[in-house]
Amino acid sequence: MKPVEHLVLLHGWGGDGRIWQPLLDGGNLDWPVTCLELPGFGGNEQAWPDDEALLQWLYDRLPHNCLLLGHSLGGMLAARLAARPGQEKIAALMTIAANASFVQRGDWPGMDPRTFADFRQSMSAEPETTREKFCGLQARGDSAMRSVLKQLKSWHPGEIGAQWLDALDCLGRLDNRGVLAEAAVPSLHLFGEKDALVPAAAAENIRALGAGVEILPDCGHAPQVSCPERIAEQVLGFVRTNTRFAPAESAPVNGGGEPCVRPAESGESPFEKSVVARSFGRAAASYDNAAHLQRAVCRQLLSQAAGEQTPKTILDLGSGTGYGSELLRKRFPQAAIIALDLAEGMLRYARDRRPVADCHIAADAEQLPLADNSVDLVFSSLALQWCYRLPQLFSELKRVLADGGRCLVSTLGPGTLSELKHSWAQVDGGVHVNRFLPLDEWQGAAFDSGLPGDVEREQRVLHFDDVRQLMRELKNIGAHNVNRDAGRGLSGREKLRRLAEAYEERRSPAGLPASYEVIYLRLAKGAGKGVGLPPGNAELQLGTRAAGPPRGN
Repeated sequence: MKPVEHLVLLHGWGGDGRIWQPLLDGGNLDWPVTCLELPGFGGNEQAWPDDEALLQWLYDRLPHNCLLLGHSLGGMLAARLAARPGQEKIAALMTIAANASFVQRGDWPGMDPRTFADFRQSMSAEPETTREKFCGLQARGDSAMRSVLKQLKSWHPGEIGAQWLDALDCLGRLDNRGVLAEAAVPSLHLFGEKDALVPAAAAENIRALGAGVEILPDCGHAPQVSCPERIAEQVLGFVRTNTRFAPAESAPVNGGGEPCVRPAESGESPFEKSVVARSFGRAAASYDNAAHLQRAVCRQLLSQAAGEQTPKTILDLGSGTGYGSELLRKRFPQAAIIALDLAEGMLRYARDRRPVADCHIAADAEQLPLADNSVDLVFSSLALQWCYRLPQLFSELKRVLADGGRCLVSTLGPGTLSELKHSWAQVDGGVHVNRFLPLDEWQGAAFDSGLPGDVEREQRVLHFDDVRQLMRELKNIGAHNVNRDAGRGLSGREKLRRLAEAYEERRSPAGLPASYEVIYLRLAKGAGKGVGLPPGNAELQLGTRAAGPPRGN
């Protein structure tokens, strides 16, 4: 009996990794998470391969000792993966709304073949309209049908490409009746009692094959959206009963799910770096969909490279999902790009989705595993705020920079999320919001290290419909659960209600504001200590911008 040490999620046809977000938000599942996206869906733009090549591509991306959880088509593919001869990575299998045969075969219940053919024709002729109808089919019958439908429709794909029809053909030809009868790992198959796409009779037939089956009352085709807590209970109960239960070390969770730290003393970091790495690694799959401000700041930082001589070697420090590396590759196509990040999960995601860097390194910015004088440009966007030993950080940056090398940094200042901080202060006396270091400390540390330059500050303001939306976005980018003094467990409903009431006083016509203080540093090596802008200089270049929510790419 293998331990489960990792959770892998595989979505179904017509969706992407966002289908799992309700489960990740509220499920309290303590494993590292990998969210795979099928070709043509979400951020995966590759062509749809043949069935065996697809299975091999998926299998290559599975971590060892994982619980593989698939929805609909993803569940059918997951069952195939678990049954592959010689597979050693999958410790247990769970599926949601995954028939053994989506299309009716003989007396096996499924979608009528003529109806399936008509649906395919409609998808070919009117993809947008047909997708809307499919959202309705997934929500139909669920006790929370309206909210499920609204949520599914809101996850609109960036593009509906040819892979959607290829994936539909795959869904139509898969036949897992023999696969499910010979499960090689502990398995459980969940079905919605009122699923409009997978008949309840199919669930009973799968049970008759000897497979573990659970039918969820009053649920449709997407119970992980309508009742994520119930799905989480099924997952935890199944794993505890059928495997060696080995959840990852839990990261501290503060009241409300937002970032929180305590003040640093004498350069002491208020964060455990391993907790920061784990938090961002878990958020890799959801990060890009939520990182609106992060992308905007990254583009703004890169615009400051205008006029730079072409660097031979670039360090993308805190590279995350690879968005900055991608922009750098377009701006400097001949340069060698090193993507370095504390979170291995982010690096894996970048290698898979944006393989533009020449190498990927998991390391701490305060201890760079790079040679002296080896980098011409250090580019770091909204990553170094997790560093509190600024003299050590800038000493490392100066060490790896070649003479004449440049350093472009954006980071966050203490004015970040001030509205959230002040609203929490009306609820209790706890520390609920990250305290980031002020501009003068960044400027002073850079100047003292011998990396003089210019500093600029701006304010960006995002707006949200409600507090929960803000909390969810913070979680989706991994900026939570990092304070070493944070308590465990979520705040009670009463505290969250009071927080929402306090925050509501700040509502504007655009929504609830969330301010970010962004600090930009443009530094250079080789001008000599004492050149540039010393701390407190009256000529310090400061600017303030108020911006609405930066959307899109």
